Amino acid sequence: MKFFHSVFIVLFAVTLMAGCTCSRERYVIPKTPGSTPIRGIDISHHNIINDWSDVAEDGVSFVFAKATEGATYQDNKFTGSIRGARAAGLKVGAYHFLTTSSSATAQFDNFKSVVKKSDIDLCPVLDAEIMTKGHAMTDKEYVKHVRTWVDLCKAHYGKAPILYCSIEHYRKYFKGHFKDCKFWCGDVDAKKSYADLVHWVMWQYTIGPVKGSAGYLDLNMLGPGVKLTDLYLK
Repeated sequence: MKFFHSVFIVLFAVTLMAGCTCSRERYVIPKTPGSTPIRGIDISHHNIINDWSDVAEDGVSFVFAKATEGATYQDNKFTGSIRGARAAGLKVGAYHFLTTSSSATAQFDNFKSVVKKSDIDLCPVLDAEIMTKGHAMTDKEYVKHVRTWVDLCKAHYGKAPILYCSIEHYRKYFKGHFKDCKFWCGDVDAKKSYADLVHWVMWQYTIGPVKGSAGYLDLNMLGPGVKLTDLYLK
């Protein structure tokens, strides 16, 4: 999300300077025979949505909006985004960007103070992709850190969160753990990166244009055989 989005923007800028043009048609979305991939977006205050109805008309079915980061940060566009998306008929969810510079309990308290159960249709998402600079943890400490947030989420919202991470992060920290969670693969344009992500339900497959928005957005699709109802909170 935040980290991968920044990396992609740099790469995209280099591509443009090289004289190449990119369009949505460049990206090939894998299809399950007889089905159409269910597409969604994830956004934060960095993104500008001009018309949620246009977003919905462009084939977007769901949106995850950033709600919080760490123990104190709260995204000032969260409430407006989910209200606008819901009014346009999209299913909405919220995500928290996990840091290692404050306790998981304090971070979950921040998240639940912003995200009410009635605000969202989809399971909460924990964006656990990097460790905060200067606040490294051992593998065991980090797994425990994430586990605390997961357990607090289950107790409060009634379901485990979806864990967003890269395949490398998954293999290093999460593989063999968090069997109660579904996973969201954050490797943009890595077509085979999700191969051993056992419980993956969603893939952030690229960043591209969406009708009704200014600039490019993170584009996601559900995994083969995964229905949007599988991600519902209730």
